[in-house]
Amino acid sequence: QTLEKKMISRKQFADIDKEIKDSIEESLDKLKTEDFSNYILFLADAQYVENNNSNLDPFCIDYRIDGYQDSTRIEFLSQFLTNYYSFPENTLSTDDNSYRMNIELMVYTHVWESKSFLKKLYRLAHLNNNEEYDWDVNVPPMGKHDFIIDKIRKVFNNNNLKIWEVIKKGFHTSLRNAFAHSEYSFDRMNNNNRINLYNYGGKKWELQTITFDEWSLRFVYSALLGYHFLKIIMERRLNLIEQNDTDIFTIKYPKKSKNFIDRKIKYSQNGNGFSFVHE
Repeated sequence: QTLEKKMISRKQFADIDKEIKDSIEESLDKLKTEDFSNYILFLADAQYVENNNSNLDPFCIDYRIDGYQDSTRIEFLSQFLTNYYSFPENTLSTDDNSYRMNIELMVYTHVWESKSFLKKLYRLAHLNNNEEYDWDVNVPPMGKHDFIIDKIRKVFNNNNLKIWEVIKKGFHTSLRNAFAHSEYSFDRMNNNNRINLYNYGGKKWELQTITFDEWSLRFVYSALLGYHFLKIIMERRLNLIEQNDTDIFTIKYPKKSKNFIDRKIKYSQNGNGFSFVHE
């Protein structure tokens, strides 16, 4: 399936927006239905945190460091999309403004380099694959192509979840690498209207150029996935009590023997936080 070669129109943006939101909801609904305990762990940002104090349990919930990074990024994405993709009256499509596209290249790279974002995508993919919650996800610091393609996108695809197509339409290693290392230029000569990528090595899967229109689609799929993925997860946290008529939830908690025990955690809407219930 090839990406349509046209600038983003107001209608197309709305259609993509709905496609992405629906794909995220589908994946979260599958997890909620099939394994509610792990669904709660996912919303609670459960994380293994290594420490040198034997008295401190390394398995924690409500890992706020990832949360701070996510909130900073989602605030920026929200403002950027409002500024450039709100389609004011009588504006039917975007243009090929160089200033905006340069910012988009940086946004795109940050989306696909974000460890907290990729950790969440990875966890959801593998939970949808009926695996136990992975408390200690290791996102590679370099060379994220295999991690995103094989450990995330392929797993969603194997479970027939539409989010895999969203990732396919947005992510491409050639783009992320070229932008991360400033190996690109805008080419408007002879109405080329394309981005040249100077990290091209001749492999079949690599991109040597991408038109402004194709880029526009890649960017919108990536930015909206990054934005809605975090936003929908946050909305589900905030609605937990209302949706389930309780603020106490049971999770599967790992012990050093690699077995699990049931533990209760409490969600407080005031402060949007989870804590263990000590019985």
